[in-house]
Amino acid sequence: MIRVGVDLVPVARVQAMADAGDSGPLHLMLTSAEAELSRFATGWDLHGVAGRIAAKEAVFKLLHVADRTLPWQSIEVLKTTGKWPTVRLSEPASTWAAEAGIEAIDVSISHEDQFAVAVAAGAAGFPTDKETFHAEHHLVQR
Repeated sequence: MIRVGVDLVPVARVQAMADAGDSGPLHLMLTSAEAELSRFATGWDLHGVAGRIAAKEAVFKLLHVADRTLPWQSIEVLKTTGKWPTVRLSEPASTWAAEAGIEAIDVSISHEDQFAVAVAAGAAGFPTDKETFHAEHHLVQR
């Protein structure tokens, strides 16, 4: 089974957060490793940050967690040696992924002048609560 999440972030939103300075929301949303990847000597990489925030939102959406707020620090979007985005989960997001049966998450990020978009796909086995699963998903009958 595949789960998908998608999110779109305006670069202007990130600019406003960056303008708030070192005590602004970006430091609550990004881990220190993400912040290191997202800063240049001249300031924030606004498009990179917008893409990273979109990816975090997309991952959260694929987890299908009801009545919870996005745990910004527990969904970390880093880069592989090939510069591809990769996701690393910690608590509580890692527990939510395990409960959903998600075994792997892949993300794709793109950005243009005004927006960044991210898609997250999660490969999952069937959750342990099959009744809830069947009530929430329409399976194709063959």
